[in-house]
Amino acid sequence: MSAPHPWLERIWSRLWETEQRGQLSHAIMLRGRAGFGKRDFAHSFISSLLCAAPNHDMACGQCRSCGLLAAGSHPDFLKIAPEEVGKSILIDHIRELGRYFALRPHYGSRKIALIEPADAMNRAAANALLKILEEPPPAGMLVLVADRPERLPATVRSRCQQYALDMARSSELIPENLDIPSRKLRAETLARAGGSPLRLKDFSEPGLAKAIDALPEAMAAVLFGSLSPLNAAAQFAKIDLVLMIDQCLRLLHEVLLLKNQASVPLAEAGRVPHASLQKMVLQLDSQKLAAFVQKLFELKQLRLSSGSLRELDLAESLWFDWQQVA
Repeated sequence: MSAPHPWLERIWSRLWETEQRGQLSHAIMLRGRAGFGKRDFAHSFISSLLCAAPNHDMACGQCRSCGLLAAGSHPDFLKIAPEEVGKSILIDHIRELGRYFALRPHYGSRKIALIEPADAMNRAAANALLKILEEPPPAGMLVLVADRPERLPATVRSRCQQYALDMARSSELIPENLDIPSRKLRAETLARAGGSPLRLKDFSEPGLAKAIDALPEAMAAVLFGSLSPLNAAAQFAKIDLVLMIDQCLRLLHEVLLLKNQASVPLAEAGRVPHASLQKMVLQLDSQKLAAFVQKLFELKQLRLSSGSLRELDLAESLWFDWQQVA
């Protein structure tokens, strides 16, 4: 296997064949949801491109170029990233990129820059990058990694060869050695993880799995009046609020699919919708549901932006808002 993860093997082969045909663009974008290995893929692919003696489509790991890259001192590789997690990539970072590409390659014929996460660029930085994309340096190559490519200007996206890394078949995403007894339970674990194979292990932990699996029944109970919002908030108090919001959003997406008579995610892997979700379908108005989903996004942003707010207070407001959706 050349790709860093088995579910990325097909896209790896496609990308490498494009390179072998001499059709690889001066700018490629690796996009898709978090948790699919985009960063691992980017680093492995860049290593292969810079390697002096690659083994077919895989870096040898032994040459001087591989050694310099592993040590973080390769003169033909530059990583552009925010100075702190959660911060923006600024125009000064992109100006550094311009100075880097002005120099000739030290080894081989390429200078490669990785922008990660590319969707962290602010507007000024994205506009500065656009100028580089419109007039690419002869030996320069850009690799952009983005969880949310829609945050980037369309003019930037359109000038990149794009590769979606979160489109693998479910059979490729669920390893057989996962310590879960049945195919159906493995599919449910993958659903809890938002389809992310790299988060499967976390969401297979029995305590967390049990708590998340109790969420649809609690949502139905609050909706039908047999569980109070305060008791619901207390029941799930041990779950991180952002995680619970994400799980609520996932379940409500399934409710909308059921309202439109569509299959839930991973149905082909043996997964069936929770009975409580099916009960809620007829009781929920789509417009009220959409308004509640918007509140969930706002609540998540509020929690992420302020560490001084009590999670229990926010959770209680969530459940009271949910009670009003019926």
